[in-house]
Amino acid sequence: MAKMYGKGKTAIESEDQQKRRWQIELEFVQCLSNPNYLNFLAQRGYFKDPCFINYLKYLQYWKEPEYAKYLMYPMCLYFLDLLQYEHFRREIVNNQCCKFIDDQAILQWQHYTRKRIKLINSVQENAAAVAAATQQQQQLQQQQQQPQTNGGILAPSEAASVAAAEAANPLQQATLQNGSSSASQSQQQPLTAREPAPTQTP
Repeated sequence: MAKMYGKGKTAIESEDQQKRRWQIELEFVQCLSNPNYLNFLAQRGYFKDPCFINYLKYLQYWKEPEYAKYLMYPMCLYFLDLLQYEHFRREIVNNQCCKFIDDQAILQWQHYTRKRIKLINSVQENAAAVAAATQQQQQLQQQQQQPQTNGGILAPSEAASVAAAEAANPLQQATLQNGSSSASQSQQQPLTAREPAPTQTP
């Protein structure tokens, strides 16, 4: 995590002074996102001062991720890069150039806002569709797992057991029929006494 003080800490600065300098530099670098402020600095000759140009080079440390995460207006980094070029520093003094940049920035923000709203809406719609599909699938699984019958419809497990029982019934009926027929035949035959053995006469 980046410490809340600017780069280039010197021995003569205390930690409180470093934090104060960090806050000042954070506020100033974000002001660079306003083209009208750049026009103000250019008209007063700040961009012709070598010390101020060196200061703009020093402020490029805000492009590092550990510092850039504190910026509320990241467009300031784009203008900070443009200010490194002498041609841009000369042209920004022109009011027409400043107005053109300001108009383009507003159009870009409007386009970004509309695009962001569409993206958020599409994400919400996709999330709602996924949630509805998941809920429907869970309901189907719960209905399949219910052991009781609803409206005469058997559950899958009960239907399988009934089918197995029906397949076994013909075998049992055939066995019972064979046994009953043999029993009836034995009952129909009359019992006869054994004939005595012939006796021999002398």
